[in-house]
Amino acid sequence: MTIAPRNFKALFLSVAVLLAAAAGPAQNSEEAIAFLRQLEEKNEGLTSLYGSFHQVRSNKMFLEEIESNGEFWYIKPDQFRCDYHEPSEARFYLVGDTGLYYTPELKQVERFQLQTGDSAPINQMLVGFGLSVERILDVFTVHLPEEQPSDEKLLTVDFVSKDVSRTMDYTRIRITFNREALEPRLLEMDEQEDSVTVRLKKIQPNAEIKEDLFKTDFPADVEIVEY
Repeated sequence: MTIAPRNFKALFLSVAVLLAAAAGPAQNSEEAIAFLRQLEEKNEGLTSLYGSFHQVRSNKMFLEEIESNGEFWYIKPDQFRCDYHEPSEARFYLVGDTGLYYTPELKQVERFQLQTGDSAPINQMLVGFGLSVERILDVFTVHLPEEQPSDEKLLTVDFVSKDVSRTMDYTRIRITFNREALEPRLLEMDEQEDSVTVRLKKIQPNAEIKEDLFKTDFPADVEIVEY
């Protein structure tokens, strides 16, 4: 889940790392790590993923909110697509080491090359679906915040970035999980200027997804902007 439907460049470029250092405790919580290992084990056989969501993006400076509904598709290991619907259509692709953000209204595609291998950024929408615990701990400090949901079936885990260039510019990602289903329900993410809340509505592991969905064929009159 999000990937933001605005400001694609800011999504990837490194911002003040000091923000991440101030966002939470410097040590990992053993309880949080134990829960993440349960997630990893549960999703060991995950090959694909489909989800739908409702997102609210809030600008901290101008106190503005933008709401949107969307869907995402993922085929392991490196094909990801996210579509935003109303109020403004947009499509985001991660295919291999290339990120593409298409805005039909602007007739524009923003393209960005990503680091690969050990330096590859972590897709925030996949953090809650059993990524390798070692990979998560390489880029995040994880702990359980003191304030937990009143519903005992839920558990909230904080992921505090050690290096925002590897966490899609998010300084902190807070995910609320259903303990029993071992699935994320709510993502609350902080950037330098914005905060993003993503409420997952439908999750379908190992969904049947056609490869054609990740083809990036855009209209001939689209402007390509390289970053």
